[in-house]
Amino acid sequence: MQPDYPEAVWRPASSENYSERPAGMEIDCVVLHATVGSLSATLGWFSNPDSGVSAHYVVAKTGRVYQMVEEEKRAHHAGASSFQGREDFNRFSVGIEIVNKNDGQDAYPPDQFEAVVNLVDYLAAKYDIERQWIVTHADISTVGKTDPRGFPVLELLARIYDPEANLPDDVVREAAWNAAGIPYNPEAAFSRYAREHELGTPQTEEFDFSYKGVNYRGQGFSQGIVYTKVGDWANIREMTW
Repeated sequence: MQPDYPEAVWRPASSENYSERPAGMEIDCVVLHATVGSLSATLGWFSNPDSGVSAHYVVAKTGRVYQMVEEEKRAHHAGASSFQGREDFNRFSVGIEIVNKNDGQDAYPPDQFEAVVNLVDYLAAKYDIERQWIVTHADISTVGKTDPRGFPVLELLARIYDPEANLPDDVVREAAWNAAGIPYNPEAAFSRYAREHELGTPQTEEFDFSYKGVNYRGQGFSQGIVYTKVGDWANIREMTW
């Protein structure tokens, strides 16, 4: 079985824990949850036919995404639910469980947040989901559910629906480097070092040179030149022009 979301790992829930959507029912909503339990406990619980519950996706702390129910099926994640005149959200939503203790203190690491953004963005585009229908379990629950506590929902919505106002730094940075005719690699040791040590803008591409049989690599920035032996990226040296 291949996952619907290309970045996901297929990890099926028990067939007892999901059902068919009503005939003709369209998907037009995403519900965000927090697992409360660990990743392994959540995957195990959704795979247990006695639990009766499931979600379409589970997003680990590492950013790994697991798909447990096909999107066309009705996962049992929303429970008793009503919001803005609509009820029984299992019928028309995709449920995403985010691994978190839901205590308001447990952090959502950057890799996990980015994975949720990418997954919701994929679903919003695929099903033409309006901004108002990216909701939390707390929004729709009629029995006092509070999850996902502490999750930056407004930031997620801005990233998906207001991209011009929330460009990732590296997108802008890459465009600027390209405009200067210099290839940009955000993971390159020199560019990281230059940002961390406030060496300003790049003035040259990376360049190679040798001295007494030793091969070096360097790069010039507006506030200095960095260089090191080729392969010794942990020991970058800095000098003035």
